Amino acid sequence: MKGGRKRNPKGYSEPIIMRALLKNALTVSQLEKVTKIKKPTIYLSLNRLSKLGYVRSDKARRNRKFYLTPAGKKVAMNRMKAERILQRVMRDLKQAVKLGISIKEIVKELQSAR
Repeated sequence: MKGGRKRNPKGYSEPIIMRALLKNALTVSQLEKVTKIKKPTIYLSLNRLSKLGYVRSDKARRNRKFYLTPAGKKVAMNRMKAERILQRVMRDLKQAVKLGISIKEIVKELQSAR
């Protein structure tokens, strides 16, 4: 790892960018300010999201704005819903651990549910 900087896993930035684009179309510079993600990562993520059909841009050469397609909006909304569910589940799991259920037991239960 260069310079001791921790890297996020590939694909980590896409949900953050999609959440930012849910409200308004934004330029890369605006996305950088809102998300605190570096421009090169934003460009890579926008290319991946574009190939998936989730993001489009206007035709402007300079100050090009990016926006979510209807499919992208659906994916972003589903992601936000899943994150809210996960927050509730994590709260309950933490309570279960406090009450004496081991993390090993929880992992075993999750693996058997597949």
